[in-house]
Amino acid sequence: MTNYQEERMKQLFGGLPQNRGVDWDAVTPVIDFQFSKHADPVRARRQNIKRAMKTLKPVKRWTGVFGYKYNSQPMQCVVTGVDCSQQDYGDLRKEFLLDHRGRERAFTPWTGVLPQRGRPMIGTYCPQALQLYKLLMEWLEQEERENERGFFKQMRKKGVSFIPIKKPAPKQQTPLSSKWAEAFIEAEKDGIPVIRPRDHLGRNKTAILVFDYDYINGTDTNGRPFGHPDTIADYYAQEKEQEQMFNEAFDTAMREAYQ
Repeated sequence: MTNYQEERMKQLFGGLPQNRGVDWDAVTPVIDFQFSKHADPVRARRQNIKRAMKTLKPVKRWTGVFGYKYNSQPMQCVVTGVDCSQQDYGDLRKEFLLDHRGRERAFTPWTGVLPQRGRPMIGTYCPQALQLYKLLMEWLEQEERENERGFFKQMRKKGVSFIPIKKPAPKQQTPLSSKWAEAFIEAEKDGIPVIRPRDHLGRNKTAILVFDYDYINGTDTNGRPFGHPDTIADYYAQEKEQEQMFNEAFDTAMREAYQ
């Protein structure tokens, strides 16, 4: 605010009947904001938002010239018109007038009060206007959170429902050595060779399973099963041998049964 405006403000304030004869050094604006007393907290908050928006609207020119009355000085309050360069902002200073590194930054009011609504202004807010602005932002945040809680109710009216899905807990991974240990044991039981070469330090860090498909499939190199007779004579000899083995096993079982 210019010196002329400060002096004019003091003159107007000192001209009141109750203030005559008193020498005033400065005049500080006091925003007498009337909080809603509605019993419903939601309606009370919405009334407070509406009143705060109206209070924080920048003052327009009284003449027919388009524009705003207090929009020419960087440190002039766009609501009250006072010079804010010597105002005490207290905790608001850190929140609105300093950046994350503690450096000075300018607070920019908007013609529509809310950020990005209307046009940015040159001036600023005095401490009381800035405190009301902070309350307005908190009320709007509460309003937004309640609107989010009502989202599912609105979707239900439209016939849209949401089903929560819980993902299964990830299975604990076991070392591969534990997983494949039984495979090597079974391979050795079946006669499948397991080669364990050692490195230059004598460490056994590699294991190789050697699969002979003829052995696994029970055939020799000619494609015949192991033990298959090559001639008719061999076939009859094998049949006789198997019959003899069966008879001996049967006799042994009968003797053990009647002893």
